[in-house]
Amino acid sequence: MDPETLGIAQLNSLLKQAELDLDAQQIADILWLAVQIREIEETSPKETAVRSTFGEGFQSTSSNFVDNIDAIPLQDHQTAINTETKTPPDAPLTPPIKTTSNPPAASAYLPDSPENQLPKKIPKKTVSEGIPFQAPAAPALRQPLALARALRPLMRKVPSPTQTVIDEEETVTQISEKGIWTPVLKPAPERWLELALVVEESGSTVIWQEIIAEFQRLTELQGAFRDVRTWGLKTDHNGVIKLIPKGNFSAKKQRSRSFKELLDPTGRRLILLISDCISPIWRQGKVYQILKHWSNHGPVAILQLLPERIWGRTALGAGFPIQLSSLVPGVANSQLVVEGLPVWEEVNLANAVNLPVITLEPDSLKQWSRVVAGAGNTQTTGILWDLSLLPQASAATQEQLSAVDLVKRFRTTASPIARRLAGLMAAVPVSLPVVYLIQETLLPESRQVHVAEVFMSGLLQPQSDVGGVGAKHLGDNLSQKPKVYNPNASPSDSWETNPGSDQIVQYEFVEGVRNLLVDSVPIPDVDAVLEKVSQYIARRAGLSMNNFAALLSPHAKWDKATEKEVMPFARIATQVLHRLGGEYAALAEQLEGQSSDTSTPEIKLEPFDFDVATIELEATKLTIHRRQQQAHCFTEDLGNGIELEMIAIPSGSFLMGSPKDEPERRSSESPQHRVTVKSFLMGKYAITQAQWQVVAALPPVKTKLQANLSRFQGEDRPVEGVSWYDAVEFCDRLSLKTGRQYRLPSEAEWEYACRAGTTTPFHFGETITTNLAHYDDNYIYGSGSQGKYRGKTTPVGSFKVANDFGLYDMHGNVWEWCADHWHNNYEGAPKDSNAWVDRGDHENLCRLLRGGSWFDYPKVCRSASRLNYVPSYSHVDLIGFRVVCEAAWTL
Repeated sequence: MDPETLGIAQLNSLLKQAELDLDAQQIADILWLAVQIREIEETSPKETAVRSTFGEGFQSTSSNFVDNIDAIPLQDHQTAINTETKTPPDAPLTPPIKTTSNPPAASAYLPDSPENQLPKKIPKKTVSEGIPFQAPAAPALRQPLALARALRPLMRKVPSPTQTVIDEEETVTQISEKGIWTPVLKPAPERWLELALVVEESGSTVIWQEIIAEFQRLTELQGAFRDVRTWGLKTDHNGVIKLIPKGNFSAKKQRSRSFKELLDPTGRRLILLISDCISPIWRQGKVYQILKHWSNHGPVAILQLLPERIWGRTALGAGFPIQLSSLVPGVANSQLVVEGLPVWEEVNLANAVNLPVITLEPDSLKQWSRVVAGAGNTQTTGILWDLSLLPQASAATQEQLSAVDLVKRFRTTASPIARRLAGLMAAVPVSLPVVYLIQETLLPESRQVHVAEVFMSGLLQPQSDVGGVGAKHLGDNLSQKPKVYNPNASPSDSWETNPGSDQIVQYEFVEGVRNLLVDSVPIPDVDAVLEKVSQYIARRAGLSMNNFAALLSPHAKWDKATEKEVMPFARIATQVLHRLGGEYAALAEQLEGQSSDTSTPEIKLEPFDFDVATIELEATKLTIHRRQQQAHCFTEDLGNGIELEMIAIPSGSFLMGSPKDEPERRSSESPQHRVTVKSFLMGKYAITQAQWQVVAALPPVKTKLQANLSRFQGEDRPVEGVSWYDAVEFCDRLSLKTGRQYRLPSEAEWEYACRAGTTTPFHFGETITTNLAHYDDNYIYGSGSQGKYRGKTTPVGSFKVANDFGLYDMHGNVWEWCADHWHNNYEGAPKDSNAWVDRGDHENLCRLLRGGSWFDYPKVCRSASRLNYVPSYSHVDLIGFRVVCEAAWTL
């Protein structure tokens, strides 16, 4: 037999064993698609970069320190200087770390680089890649493959009433026996059922939108149904139930249809109502007659989104739990065999409606599928409502429970995970994106059902000023719904839209509930949720902040939109800090004192004159030209006679990165791309040891700061040995003290400020000299010349020359931290000046350093040169920082 034929036969046999009854055309399509997928995989470019064994934060394609920090020697700089064992210029760069008495301990070290042959390496923590907070941490459907398999009993085929195919056997028989050369036709086989997914659209639907969307895709792709169509069931402003064709749930308005449109006279349409059964249409009894009408004409079921343990709190609690079975496939619900009714109850079956109730669990779905397929030995769970026994809808309002009673009821009935989720939500402003963020980062074991438990508990109410929604308890009435933000969907995919609005719905806890919930949450959890949510809010507002305290007092440069994003968080976070007591309450009082005046006065800039130097190369001669320039600055009084001078950097745009023909450039500086930069203020010098000591004496925001950590002591020398986290803590403390927003510069801001309008390798020109900057002058760049190597940092501003913006020491002396995470190149880099920060769990991913240091070759002191380094590592006497400030100013 032909090998190819044998392969097809084996494939067909395996498909039949898997209960997949596919025709020839479907098998051909599968094989064609498999060939296409294989071709794509074979032609895809292979990954060329070698990742570090110890995390994604390191780049391992080169041993050079500028592009890689796989190897850092643990040796004393002075020893290296005295013995003159410097590495030649073309060797990999490996800035050393000064020796400590207690070397860092770790379970693993980066392997030796054969190029460096260094004796020791820096430890690196394993880094776990985070995912965008807006995306779910895991698929909403936990077992999609098992759910798809559970639908297999519905995959039978029946003769089509409209489509025909050639009956090859009968055609051949007719030709051979009768000599008639005309084809004999027979009905084409087609899928037995089509599916109508009817999604009840209520205020709680938004909680389930991911699950509903994934289940809809599963039914469309699984192949059990001839056709899958989606409908919406909702009430209009008069309370009338409407059936709306939704397609893929587009937001486009469509006319309502008659409920009879879902009835199929052949009985081959399966209606599946997706609901949590808690909206007013259930309590008011409006939906039961519709369900009874559908049930009398075909198979209908409810897909209950809530777990069975809380069905009694929904409309299902008003019916009788039963077991349903069938000996005939596809019968109407009224013809199902009912078992399990209590004998002591008198039920009017003629006025009753019984429906299978299934959940998104494989066993539940499989049992129901077998009942629909007519497997008489299988039963499925169902509910029977006697319409004459249903409680009548009452216009009377429910008794308002106190905050204590609401919380007591919630803690009695909710699951442990839902109780913990509610506590974390109580520490911050509540919206669905915030809830998703908490789930992803702090409570990954939680599911949508736990979100539903909190939202249907009566603890929350939508804010009355959003979308015109009244302050009803969500647990009492979920039918009113403003526009709800879906972070993963375009507007056309949203479940509920409010035309002309894209506002995220904010929810508020019932008065008194928030404090009761916060009291039960451990303080570290409160701190963690404040940190995560503050980062999210800062990103939405376009701010660069690294600690939640920085958002708790207003800043003059914030516009109305920013204040609208930030102020609810500031209000609630301050309330929570007071509740925690101790040092948290003290921090809240300090912040409130700063916030008593809701606007920070504008800064009055003063002009100052300075010298600018440029280098001109004439044959073999290097000439320095000096000229005077004027810029504007303001002086921040830090106390104890110490001041911080900040230079106004004008807005503009520039080409970031180095051109391909720049000598000794690296691939990490590509591609060049245009960046637009907003105006900001930047430190005239790197932070000095005197400035560091004043701020280090302020109350801590998140971590402690060591007052004296520099190796080369001197009040006017730059502070060094600073970790990235130390620099961020310095900025946070300075922000709290001054009421202005201080932070680290973004990488784009740093390079824009360094270049100051130039496009040459240095702002001085095509080369550099130790008469103008402090670096290792044993080596030269371009046509430069050697000079004096000093072997340690110099006081800031020692060379008396700045760039055209008025910034000093941008080349050399100490490396300067930036806010960004390290990326191997500029592919996908922002086009604005915001920091390029990876979303998700980015603890200990490498951060950016710029500018070079006293120990480095001139090539790494260029304006475009970049370095990555571990943010937690300190005691490196090459690294300092300078700050930027976001504040309004006048000239």
